[in-house]
Amino acid sequence: MHPSIGTQHRESVVDACVIRARQPHTLQRVSIFATTLCRVRQGEKLLQWDDREMRVGPRHLILMPAGHELGISNFPGPQGDYIADAVTFPSSILRNFNLRYRQQIVSRHRTLNTDLCVPLDRHTTQAWDQLLAAINAGAPDALRTHYGEAVLLSLGLGGLAGPLLMDRNDPLCERVQQLVMSSPESDWTVAGVAQHLNLGESTLRRQLANEGDSFRNILESVRLAMALQWLQTTSRSIGEIAGASGYASASRFAVRFRSHYGLSPRELRAVI
Repeated sequence: MHPSIGTQHRESVVDACVIRARQPHTLQRVSIFATTLCRVRQGEKLLQWDDREMRVGPRHLILMPAGHELGISNFPGPQGDYIADAVTFPSSILRNFNLRYRQQIVSRHRTLNTDLCVPLDRHTTQAWDQLLAAINAGAPDALRTHYGEAVLLSLGLGGLAGPLLMDRNDPLCERVQQLVMSSPESDWTVAGVAQHLNLGESTLRRQLANEGDSFRNILESVRLAMALQWLQTTSRSIGEIAGASGYASASRFAVRFRSHYGLSPRELRAVI
């Protein structure tokens, strides 16, 4: 599986990774740039959002819509490590799903659930297992999309897909995020990003401000999210990850990472 939580390199492909931890740990302000569904195989996860929190295990599916900032705590189970599967859904697949099924889902359920931790029923569990099997087997992209949509539709028909049907309404933020994610180590500037997107610098700044964001915030959030992904799912050294994330100094990277997530890179590595 490819590392993918919090970010998404392959913009049109449903992809997955496995998250493991040997000790309990908490990460604050985890930005979600690609909609991610997560199921804990072993242990429990505490999710905090919008002044709410919920602690769940294998009987729930965790919805992490793009655009959210979450508090996440992972707890190993009595049988050993914390283990969870995380599957990312590109925005293009979610948009197509919404176009085809939103009306059917909304007409079936007058009130859509807004919880990010939802119970798994038999049909959703079956669809989830088929999706993971397809990804692990290296199935063609079209088959991954098919099984991914089966999971989304099962959630929708059960009235549990509310958070996945909400429009982020930030197309420019998303485009900037995807551009930076394609090469986080590059020396990105407002001028360079504006040129890539065929916009003027002032237009880029103004539109991001209208969406309640800024280039500087997006740049650092994406770089830190990429670093978190690599720390959790690869054996790359902290120094290598710092450079790959766009930080010239490993010590500067460690300070920013700890300030954002509440754990230093070294502390996180010690528990996973």
